[in-house]
Parts: sequence; C-alpha cells; structure tokens
Amino acid sequence: MKLFKKLAAAVLVAALTLMMVGCGSKTGLAQQIKDAVSDTAVIMHGKQATDSKELDALAAKLLTEIDKALAELEEDEWPDPNELLNDEEFLKKVGIDPATEAYALSLTRNPSYLSNTMNQAKPFEIAGDLVYRLMQGDLKIGKPKLGSKFEFGLAIGTLDGKNCVLMIAK
Repeated sequence: MKLFKKLAAAVLVAALTLMMVGCGSKTGLAQQIKDAVSDTAVIMHGKQATDSKELDALAAKLLTEIDKALAELEEDEWPDPNELLNDEEFLKKVGIDPATEAYALSLTRNPSYLSNTMNQAKPFEIAGDLVYRLMQGDLKIGKPKLGSKFEFGLAIGTLDGKNCVLMIAK
C-alpha cells in the first residue's frame, strides 16, 4: 500500500509539473509514456531505464502476435498470457529464442479520457502501472534479471479490441 501511495504522489507531481510547463501534444503518447517510464523507474525503484528502438519493434511484434492468437480463440476464452509467453513455437514466430533470451513484460490498459486534464496525466498513469507490473515480475519470458540499469521497449495497440500498452525489458 505504501508503494501505491508513493506512486500516486509521483504521478500527481509529474502531471502537475507537465501542466505548469505547458507540455502538451508536441510529443506523441508513446514518447510521453517512455519518458515517464524512465522517470518512474528512477523515482520509485532507483533504476535507470533506457528506451531501445530494437525493443520497441519487438514489443510491437509481440503485441500483434498476441492479438492474432486471441482472434483465433473462441469468444469467451482469454488465455493466460504466461501460457503464450512460455510457448516456444509462439515465441519463435515473434522472433524470440526462448533458449537464449529473457525478458520481463508488463501489460496495461490505455484509457480513453474526455478531459484535457486527465489526458495530460495519462502518460504518468500508464507508466506507473507498467513499471509497477514490470517490477512485480508477473509476465516474463525465460528468467529475466533486471539490474540497476535496463532497456525497455513499448508498443501501443489493441488486444481483443481493447486499447492497451505493452512494455518489454531486459
């Protein structure tokens, strides 16, 4: 609960700071989330997170392939994401060799807000959730070990018709 309170405070401070300096839509949502992920990793976890274009591409491919896998399922089914992430055939389709590669992942929703105030806070809300989930280690490929410095990639898209954001890190 303490972590949640700290995270909420960090998100609020960051959102207010953005509003005061007038940061707006000059930068796309993905870049805003990436910047907020780097800040959140430092503030909340004492880690240095650096965006990687290579991991951005891998996250986008992974998100696309997960969505395709969901489309093949019956309407009421929703697979355990870890089942897909442990499926060697699925991973090779994405371009990941599970015998030699290990990644930590996090997945969260991309909410749609009507108010400008909430849309300004959105990157920080998403980043906080992504970093928190990443540190929990719920989704992973292999046995990733994130040190004090790690690289990450990000993809924004849909899964089963729902807007979401996928982050992958090593």
